[in-house]
Amino acid sequence: MNRRAIHIAVPSQARVVMVLVALAVIAGLSVSSSPSAQGATVPSQSIQADWDHAAPVPSGQPHSEPAHLLPTIGPHISGATETAESTNWSGYIATGSDFTAVSAQWVVPTVQPSEASQFSSTWIGIDGATNTSLIQAGTEQDTSDGATTYYAWYELLPALSIPVEYVSPGDVMKVSIVENSPGTWSIVIADLTSEQTVSGSVAYNTPQTSAEWIEEAPSSASRQHLTLADFGTVQFSDLAVSGSNNGAGVLSPVDMVDASDRVISSPGAISNDSFSIAYDGEAPTLASTTTSVAVSPTSVPLGGSVTYSATVASASGEPTGTVSFASGSKVLCVTGQLVNGTASCTSSSAPGGIDAITATYSGDSNFAGSSSTTNLQVDASGPTSAQTTSGHGYWLVGSDGGIFTFGSAQFYGSTGSLDLQRPVVGMTPTGNRGGYWLVASDGGIFSFGNAGYFGSIPGLGIAPAGASATAKKLNAPVVGMVPSSDDGGYFMVASDGGVFAFGDARFEGSCPGIGGCSGPAVAVVPDASGNGYWLVTATGNVYTFGDASYYGAPGQQNSPVTSAVRTADGKGYWILFANGTVDAYGDATNLGAPVGQTGGLNPASAIFVTSDGAGYWVSTASGAVYNYGDAPNDGSMDGEQLNGAIISATGF
Repeated sequence: MNRRAIHIAVPSQARVVMVLVALAVIAGLSVSSSPSAQGATVPSQSIQADWDHAAPVPSGQPHSEPAHLLPTIGPHISGATETAESTNWSGYIATGSDFTAVSAQWVVPTVQPSEASQFSSTWIGIDGATNTSLIQAGTEQDTSDGATTYYAWYELLPALSIPVEYVSPGDVMKVSIVENSPGTWSIVIADLTSEQTVSGSVAYNTPQTSAEWIEEAPSSASRQHLTLADFGTVQFSDLAVSGSNNGAGVLSPVDMVDASDRVISSPGAISNDSFSIAYDGEAPTLASTTTSVAVSPTSVPLGGSVTYSATVASASGEPTGTVSFASGSKVLCVTGQLVNGTASCTSSSAPGGIDAITATYSGDSNFAGSSSTTNLQVDASGPTSAQTTSGHGYWLVGSDGGIFTFGSAQFYGSTGSLDLQRPVVGMTPTGNRGGYWLVASDGGIFSFGNAGYFGSIPGLGIAPAGASATAKKLNAPVVGMVPSSDDGGYFMVASDGGVFAFGDARFEGSCPGIGGCSGPAVAVVPDASGNGYWLVTATGNVYTFGDASYYGAPGQQNSPVTSAVRTADGKGYWILFANGTVDAYGDATNLGAPVGQTGGLNPASAIFVTSDGAGYWVSTASGAVYNYGDAPNDGSMDGEQLNGAIISATGF
């Protein structure tokens, strides 16, 4: 989601002179940042993180925007009649100049689970009220598919938000943003309830003409407004702001209004450096739609090109949004935005046989989604679409399912254009590298190229972790996957150490089956025989199942484990920590590590090995790639604007 800058007109009657509270200097932060190419993109950062939960959070989905303030004051259902109005922000905005720090404390609000997708962001920030720059940090409360997700994040517009970890409703958060020197800022996000903290430094140039305490209806990556979730009431306290030239700053309340100019979120009066924001909206009513689908041609050989077309209609107007086409859980392609209700895309990845092609309309803020199905005949005796890839290469995958290829790695498709119910958490290629699988945190599988589909957790009727009123649901979210030794199946691992085997993958045990493991699981690594695997946890423990041999483990360290990979012969493994440290066990050799260049808000997220086992790469959340041994440097996404943090990578 995109958090947008606010569009507001503030009447003079609504303004009050604010007493600016000096904010104490926050010291002791580790700083390692590079300047932004545009002055407003996320550079490399160094953050000291104490959160040790390994489960990924849905980064790259809701995002802030500058305030969308309205030029006139319209009729209200509730709220002060002399309060400024915005379509995406509610709270308080301090305007002036040279703002250098802002902080506040709040309680994470509770959002009741809903089948409909609804979102809310609670944050503090500097700028965005009178310009399009914005540095901010806060918490997200998003619900869809009967479950609500809560997490902390920070964001530097125009780059997208970077989630840092899960939080819980009712947690007391303390957040501050402080300019240490011109263009260098420290961010501290503390969960006072769980006693966990993330802190660090970022480079960002911004006008510094406003400071904010906001509840926001964020936007999607395509900048479409998202439906505000019913967050009840959120209480801000310990408000503080400072700067060299804002002692006479102006503090203004802002109501959030919907498309009909009805107030849906409004702040109360400030008292003792505290105020509350209340949800005033009603459940949205979306207009119904119908979707029709067509394929051309209707019969092709395996690997043949097919154009998929859809028409979306509604009696209430013209829908916007996109359409995805899939065969089972295999996404074939995704259209661009509808034009006059129609859209199409072309793909050559349909599997062999008689495929039931489902076109799914995403819906938008006014129109409900819909779908329809048609058949496509694919002759499986035709030419195969994938051959063994030679040379070196690698794939990086973002939490939105966006795929980035380097070297000889081929692109076979992605979920980057889909509105996913759950974030992508892992990727793995087939043995001949002619395809790959993506897995989401609910255990949903997306197969591309020659990757076969062998089932998924939703396909078993099991709901995501945290889903309400469901008889069968995951105890913990899925955090990764690997294929079986012959590509005839795959394993998934959840953060509680639960292992799920599909196809010919052999289940040999799991953490719940042995009474639990120490720390949340981050990886499952198959041995060379296909009859065993290692399960690795964030706390540095390694558990063996089947015929996998134990070669050692680091145990608890100052930084959590984020990834692991075996050697080519299966007689050793490497373990990667968020701070870039690499530990080698068995016949694995330590070839180097990006210590001091990763960690905190930009953790090392994946380690992946060359085919001959004589080299490896380490990738980070920002898309940086570090190469060691005979692993070549084929490029990276570092410095590029991503829709989601890089959460997995693999190569050859």
